[in-house]
Amino acid sequence: MNARTLRQIAGVPPSLHAGATLDAAKTAVVFIDYQNEYRNGPLALPDEPTASNAARRLRAWAERAGIAVIHVLHRAPATAPIFAPDSDGAAPIAGLAPGKGEAVIHKHLPSAFTGTSLLDELQTRGIETLIIAGYMTHNCVDSTAREAFHRGYRVGVVADASATRDLPGPDGKTIPAATVHAGVLAGLGDRIAEIVDVATLVAMNVV
Repeated sequence: MNARTLRQIAGVPPSLHAGATLDAAKTAVVFIDYQNEYRNGPLALPDEPTASNAARRLRAWAERAGIAVIHVLHRAPATAPIFAPDSDGAAPIAGLAPGKGEAVIHKHLPSAFTGTSLLDELQTRGIETLIIAGYMTHNCVDSTAREAFHRGYRVGVVADASATRDLPGPDGKTIPAATVHAGVLAGLGDRIAEIVDVATLVAMNVV
């Protein structure tokens, strides 16, 4: 027997799929931590080039569809070795910098909700559906998706526009980035979020 998600067992129908209808006015795309720290150095993600390209396509789709774009950027203390303010590592990845009219949220912890104005931004805009993508899948994307679900939002996570890195397992052996990514998405897809890709979103009807 094929494995089933809790969503399937509970009879929750998918809503983010090709041909489905998405209300642009009640939807926001949240871009998490598309910053240079993930391109070079100790946090470099093996799939960053591919995922960042997918994120650029996602952003272009959101702009065409009139869907709100919210950028979340991590900011560490000035003395931190990574994500220090005004450092090259903290700067947005080329092609994914916040543009005119796009909201920018600065966070200090993994979840984009904790200690930020994200919830106020969403409530002001009347947002009901969050489409989340970013770095890293196992950390900030996971934390934000779970908190969004707990706060009552319908959540989608864009698999091909997100990425993570190799991690040491409990036994000390390296778990490849692709395995970490897939495992986290499987966990989110069980109950918290619908796991989608950019092509699926592009094929939706946006009104």
